[in-house]
Amino acid sequence: MTVLSGFLGSGKTTLLHSLVTQSAKQDPPGRVAIIVNDMSSLDVDGVVAEGTEVVSPSLGNFAALNDGSIHEAELLERLREETDRILEGYRPDHLIIETSGSTRPWPLIRFLRTHPKLELRGFLSLIDSAMLRDDFALGHAIVPRLQQHLQQGTRGIENLMAEQLMFANWILLTKLDKISDEDVQEIAKAISPINPFAAISGTSYGNIRYADVMKAPPYDARRVAQLGRELDDADAQAGREDGIASLVIDTPRGFHPERLHTAFTEQLPQGLYRSKGFFWLPARDDLVLLWNQAAGGVGLEALGYWKAGILTHDGSRLNDDERRVLEATLARLDPLVGDRRTQITLIGERDDTVAFEQVLRECLLSDEELVEWAEGHDFADPWPRSTVTLGTPD
Repeated sequence: MTVLSGFLGSGKTTLLHSLVTQSAKQDPPGRVAIIVNDMSSLDVDGVVAEGTEVVSPSLGNFAALNDGSIHEAELLERLREETDRILEGYRPDHLIIETSGSTRPWPLIRFLRTHPKLELRGFLSLIDSAMLRDDFALGHAIVPRLQQHLQQGTRGIENLMAEQLMFANWILLTKLDKISDEDVQEIAKAISPINPFAAISGTSYGNIRYADVMKAPPYDARRVAQLGRELDDADAQAGREDGIASLVIDTPRGFHPERLHTAFTEQLPQGLYRSKGFFWLPARDDLVLLWNQAAGGVGLEALGYWKAGILTHDGSRLNDDERRVLEATLARLDPLVGDRRTQITLIGERDDTVAFEQVLRECLLSDEELVEWAEGHDFADPWPRSTVTLGTPD
C-alpha cells in the first residue's frame, strides 16, 4: 500500500488522479482502491477522485473519511473499518491512502504497523516547491522556525511540515513548472538534512510513474520508531495544537464575479493555505465550477452541469415528461436556483481563515442581485472563460 502525505495544496489529489488513471491502463488493469481523507466536512477531494470513473463506492474500492485528520483516534478507527471493508470485499492489489494536509504521520504509521493485512511501502510526502521558495526561504527557514516553536513550547505549520518530511521514505517536490532548476536544487539541499534517508525527486502535474510507486521497497518503521516515541512524549507533556482551522461556506447563493475576483487578487491572506469546493457564477450559471486555491494560486475548472442549467440548454435531449419531472424536482430544492450551490471549505491559520471566510461571504449574491440574475441581468465577469491560470495549483 501507499500513503500520499503532504501539506495543504501540495498536489496530492492531482497525483492520486494520475496514479489511478495509470493503473487502469495497465494490461491487465490494476485493482486499485483508494481512501481519501479531508479535515473538512465537505468531501471535495473525494468527489474529484471519483471523477476518474475507476473508483467509486458502488465498485467497493473507494472510501472518504471527512471532518478530521487521520492521526486522530476517531478517524483511525473509521480508517480501520473502511480498510477492512475494502480488503474483504474488493480485494485490491494496491491500496492508496490520501491524507488530509494537516495529518501528522506518526499516528497513521503506528496504526498501519498493527494491521495484519497491510504492508506499507511508499510513504510519499509532497511539498509545494513554489511555497517553499516564497514563504520559507527555499526551505532553509523550516528548521529555524521549528526550533523557535520548540523553545517556546508552541506548534506551527513548520512542526507539521517537518514531521511530514521526517517520516517519509520518498519526498516529492511538486509544481516544478513554477520555479527554476537552481531553486529546485537549493530546496533539495535545504530539506535533505531533515530526512537524509528519503529519496527526493520532483514532479509537475502528478507526473510520477505508477510502476515506480509499485516498486517501492517496504517502509522501514523501525527507523522512525524512536522519533515517534519522542513526539508522543512531547505531545503528552505539552498538549499543543497546530492552530489550523477548517471552516465551511454552504449556501445556494452564487458568487458575484467581480467581488470574488477582487477578494482573490487583493485580499487573500498569507495564512489561508487552502480553499476548495464547488460554486456557481451568474454569467455561467449552468456550470458546476471547481474552486481550487493553494497559497497564492487558484484554479477554476468546469466539472459539469447543474441540473437546473440543463433546462436552459436549447439542445437538451429531454422530452416533455423528463423536463416536467426535472422541473418539479428542482422546485422542491429551491424554486429560484434549483440544485445550484456554493460549498467551499477554507483551511489555514485560524485568524486569517476566519477573516477570509467573512470576505467570501460578502462576495455572495445579495437578495437584490439574485432577483436581478433571475431577471436576466448581465454581471461583469473578469474571470477567464477557460481554466484560470492565476498561479493555478498543481
